[in-house]
Amino acid sequence: MAAIKSHNAWAVIIACGKSEQIAQDVDTAFLQLGEQPILAHSLIAFERCHEIAGIVVVASKDRLESVVGMARMYGTPKLKKIVGGAIQKTSSIKAGLSALEDEDASIIVLHEASQPCVTPHVISETIKGAKRYGLAAAAEKMDIPVAVVPKGLKASKSLNGNSVWALEMPVAIKRDQLEKMLGTGKGKAKVEESDFAEKLYKGAYLVQTDRPNLRIRTVSDIQIVSAALRV
Repeated sequence: MAAIKSHNAWAVIIACGKSEQIAQDVDTAFLQLGEQPILAHSLIAFERCHEIAGIVVVASKDRLESVVGMARMYGTPKLKKIVGGAIQKTSSIKAGLSALEDEDASIIVLHEASQPCVTPHVISETIKGAKRYGLAAAAEKMDIPVAVVPKGLKASKSLNGNSVWALEMPVAIKRDQLEKMLGTGKGKAKVEESDFAEKLYKGAYLVQTDRPNLRIRTVSDIQIVSAALRV
């Protein structure tokens, strides 16, 4: 009887997003956050998560060599594949999945490098959630009421803070579910880019984060995250 593999979760880290709010045509993942590039913080966290068997980084084609150098500098042997991505998130995820074609990966953990406060514990808990429920996502519980504003500045309704969660990454999902969602597997129910986030999180088991995982979009965000990480 063939041995059952204990690890079948692979991470796909998207590192090709740009932020025009920081500087024109800047790859956010390669900006410095303390003494390390933003991407390195996520790489190290996934490297230290025991449930992760391997890592794929999807980056701009002109940044692939930079990722190779980063892996050597910070010691991340789980980084097995580096592939070129695109501006659209769904296209980049498809590129990451294609790199896993020959790998025994039944759980895919999606993450954006622009959320560098991720921890090995949260990654592990999302994987456990995905194995049990098919889909799990990191989230932060909101302590204040929030408003739903479909258009303009007029609130259509308010929601109690106790029932509202801020959705974050990582998101762990069974591979066949993700392939079906993207239209790359046997199921062809392809999701549009504009609907991807809603479809990805719908029905997810939520894993409460052990610290806020702010997405870096501006210079102010870098300062806030630096203070949170004390780097």
